[in-house]
Amino acid sequence: MAERIGVGIIGCGGIAGTHIEALAGLAGECRVVAVADPLEEAARRRAGESGALTWYTDYHDLLADRRIAVVTIATPHYLHAPIAVAAARAGKHIYVEKPMATTVGEAQEMLAAAQQAGVRMTVSSELANPIYRFVRERVLPEIGRVRSSYLLDFYFRDSAYYRSGPWRGKWATEGGGVFVNQAIYTWHPYTWLLGGIDVAYGYWANLLHPEIEVEDIGYGLVRFRDGSHGKVFSTTCYRPPAGIRLLEIAGERGTIFSATPWLRTLDFRLVDTKRDAALHRDVQAVHQTLTGSPYTPWAENDQAARIRAQLADFLGAVREDREPEVSAASGGEPIKILDGFHWHGWRHAERFREWLIAGDDLASIPRAGAEPTVEEAVAAGRTGGRGLAELLAIVRSPSPQLAAPFLTSP
Repeated sequence: MAERIGVGIIGCGGIAGTHIEALAGLAGECRVVAVADPLEEAARRRAGESGALTWYTDYHDLLADRRIAVVTIATPHYLHAPIAVAAARAGKHIYVEKPMATTVGEAQEMLAAAQQAGVRMTVSSELANPIYRFVRERVLPEIGRVRSSYLLDFYFRDSAYYRSGPWRGKWATEGGGVFVNQAIYTWHPYTWLLGGIDVAYGYWANLLHPEIEVEDIGYGLVRFRDGSHGKVFSTTCYRPPAGIRLLEIAGERGTIFSATPWLRTLDFRLVDTKRDAALHRDVQAVHQTLTGSPYTPWAENDQAARIRAQLADFLGAVREDREPEVSAASGGEPIKILDGFHWHGWRHAERFREWLIAGDDLASIPRAGAEPTVEEAVAAGRTGGRGLAELLAIVRSPSPQLAAPFLTSP
C-alpha cells in the first residue's frame, strides 16, 4: 500500500472545517499532518478536529515541515496569492480555495511560481462535478456554434453575513463582494465550458449593504476566445424570481441550461430529438456516479462531497505526476471577468446605484440610517422592481451589445 500523502491546512476559519471533513473521507490516501492560523485558539481547535499532531501560528513554519507534500489554502482572499507562491517555492503542491486570487496579476504570479517549482496546483471549483465534463465533451459539440449565453446568480446575504468575518466586505482583504465571493463559483464552470475569456467589462454598485465597501449587485458582458459572447448578472440583494433559468447557452442546434443555484445540475435540449434522447440516456450514468465514492453523499448543499471529490483527483495527480482535472489555469479565467467588471464599473457605480434605487423605489422605505439596508428592503417587500426586471432583460438578450440605461437616463 502506498504511503499516505501528508497534508497541511493553512487557515483555520469556517471553510477549513469543510476541508477537514472532506479529507477525513480520504483517510486511506492522506493524513492531515499540521494546520496553521495566526490565531492560536483556532489553530488548536482545527488541529484537534483533523487529528493533526502539530499546529502553527505562522504558515511559513508549516511550509518548512518536511512531512507535508500538499497544502490546502483556506484563508481570506487577499492571502491566497502570497501563500500559494510561498508554498510553490517550498515545493508543496497546492489546493487553493476560490477565488484563485483577487486580480489577474496575482493569478499569473501563482501560475508562474507553480510552473517554475514543478508543483501541481488546483482551485476549489464546482468543476469537480462530472456533469460538466460530459456537457463539454458530449453536448457542446451537438449544439453547434454558440450564438449567445447568459448566467444569473442570486445569493441573498444579510448584514450579519458580512459581520461574520472582519475581512469580509473590504476591497483590501476580500477583493470585492458578490463577484469575488459568490459568483466566482459559477463563473469558473461557465468560462471553462465556453473556452476562456478574451475581454470582459461591466457595471456594479453597493445597493443595500452600506456597512461594506464592495459591490452587492452588478452585470456585464464577456467575450470568449471562440468569438461568442455572454452576459452575467450577480447580486446578494435579492432572491431569484420563481422558475427562472440561471444559465443558458444557446447554439444553432440546441441549448444547454440550468435552473439550479450554483449550477450543480445542467440540462440540455437538442433540435435533433433522437440525439437528445440518446444523450439524456448517457447522462444518467454520469448522475449515477454521484451516488458512489468519492462523491457520496452529493447533495445540493454538500460542499464537503464536492471538495472531497476534487481532492481525491488532486491527490491522484500528485501521486501520478499528472495534471489535475481542474487546472489552475482555468481558475484564472474568471478573475479576468472580476478585473474587467471592477475597473470598468468603478466610475459608473454611483449613477448605476441611483438608477437601481429609483427602479425599486428604495428611497421611500422606512430606514434607520442614511442608506437603506437589505433587511429594510425585505421588510418593505422590495424584490427588485422595474430596475431588476430591466437588468434581467438586458442580460438575457442575445444582443452582442451591453445596454446601460443609467448612462443615458436624465
